[in-house]
Amino acid sequence: MTDILSKNIDIAQTKIRDSIPLHRVGMSQIECPVNIQIDGDVFKTPAKVDAYVSLDEPQKGIHMSRLFLEIERQFEASALSTDLLINVAKGFLNSHKGISKSAYIKVSFEYMLKRKALLSNHSGWRTYPVSLWCSLGNDTKVGADVTIEYSSTCPCSAALSRQLIQMQFDREYEGKQTLESRNVRNWLGTEEAIAGTPHGQRSLGIIKTELNSTQIDLKFLTQMIDTLETAVATPVQAAVKREDEQEFARLNAANLMFAEDACRSMHNSLVKLNQFRGVITEARHLESLHAHDAVAIASSGSLEIV
Repeated sequence: MTDILSKNIDIAQTKIRDSIPLHRVGMSQIECPVNIQIDGDVFKTPAKVDAYVSLDEPQKGIHMSRLFLEIERQFEASALSTDLLINVAKGFLNSHKGISKSAYIKVSFEYMLKRKALLSNHSGWRTYPVSLWCSLGNDTKVGADVTIEYSSTCPCSAALSRQLIQMQFDREYEGKQTLESRNVRNWLGTEEAIAGTPHGQRSLGIIKTELNSTQIDLKFLTQMIDTLETAVATPVQAAVKREDEQEFARLNAANLMFAEDACRSMHNSLVKLNQFRGVITEARHLESLHAHDAVAIASSGSLEIV
């Protein structure tokens, strides 16, 4: 085996006929820890990495191990940042000189934030799927993608439920000329009075962005998440006591939304940050009424919906 390897046999360098340039060649979902630095503290978290270079020459293949080793070397030594991704992408190209003109890397991981309860004096951890990516070619592009979870209550279903309650009220008080407010109030607190409840569901805000700047502090991810959760007003909760659950019910009633409403709110709130060259916003409502999802997508700037 040593004798064979010493002859430096490299099948990947074999020239081929009828070749076409390949836009991306490499690996996806590489398991790798990343160093996260926030407020001076550094900790490791599991991540998955997509790593690619183009193959522009009529050569059989690339050296995928070189991409893997470049990730291992640089990720071990530095905290995750857009600067790190740019340097890794440059390393990809340096290791494939003469055959590759562009490189791409994306790092996906769970970003943890501690969130206060709505009213009670409690808090709990939430995790948010996030990705940082870098594309290196004729120019340098970087982006940050996040996903949030929120609750959406259907405006149409809410209106139909209110109508059912009115119909139940008519049946209960039919023929009565005088109504005492105390009796009506007590009746409203019974199960019979609430003849219908609107359907709501856990929903996703799936955001893809290209940043104006090639430099980003990871705390900007927190700003993005806070902006999105403020826009929808009903993010899912971690710590919940009775008063928090009641407040959550109030917020859902005060913020009835179709997928279209949620998409507009999230997209407009992000655009107002003036931090992006492009934004794609997807509101995906995981319907409890239907077996399918309700989806609305908006795009602006450099990013296009595929």
